[in-house]
Amino acid sequence: MGFGLGKLLAAVTSPGNVLLLLLLGGLGLMWRRRPAGRWLVLSATTGFALIAATPVGTWALLPLEQRFPMPDPASMERIDGIIVLGGAVMPVGSTEHVAPQLNRDAERLTVLPGLMRRFPTVPVIFTGGSGDPRRQEEKEAPFALALLAEWGVELARVRTEDQSRNTWENAVNIRPLIAATGGRWLLVTSAAHMPRSMGVFRKAIPEAAFIAYPVGFNANRSERWRFGLNLSDNLERLETAAHEWRGLIAYRMADRIDALFPAP
Repeated sequence: MGFGLGKLLAAVTSPGNVLLLLLLGGLGLMWRRRPAGRWLVLSATTGFALIAATPVGTWALLPLEQRFPMPDPASMERIDGIIVLGGAVMPVGSTEHVAPQLNRDAERLTVLPGLMRRFPTVPVIFTGGSGDPRRQEEKEAPFALALLAEWGVELARVRTEDQSRNTWENAVNIRPLIAATGGRWLLVTSAAHMPRSMGVFRKAIPEAAFIAYPVGFNANRSERWRFGLNLSDNLERLETAAHEWRGLIAYRMADRIDALFPAP
């Protein structure tokens, strides 16, 4: 599947967009006095109401975020490097405002100075190009490097890769930097994204071992039975979960991961 086609399919199958299309289609049919229109409008309205009033987004997100727990200290006694996946920087906004702009996945970058102090001799690889098929010239890596410079990290230890557009390309593009020496690498990405990332890196770079370091948790077990009325937050969680579940299915079908739901 092409990169652009994949992005298009992701857009039209996201929960919010599906419900919106149902609503618009139903209104169109009602305008033409078709009985099916009322059912489509009712279905879309019910879907939005369920998302707003129930923690369905949390239910969908928790299995992803809890799949790979934070590593215990013993497993981190010796690592040979740190890999940070892109996705925290907004390249278009960073270009427009002439300063790095971070999004809700900012923890992918903000944890790095602490990790570099904890492991003062290991190399760091940041991999992130552009995930927008319309703005391929806007890359994450240069802005991430600029932000790290502002934070005062040792830039001589940091290597960047700015051509990857998705998780598979993250792994494939940095494989030459890792495969020759192998070793144990800390993999830093958002908790919900970790199952797919670990599956991809194990598949693409079998010469190395990877230790999951999940960050940016958005779902809490203590809130899995919290009902209320919050469409925006609940829909955002559901969209994140749907993106990852859809990605797991697509990557398994493309043989980019060895299991539908990679395990520790």
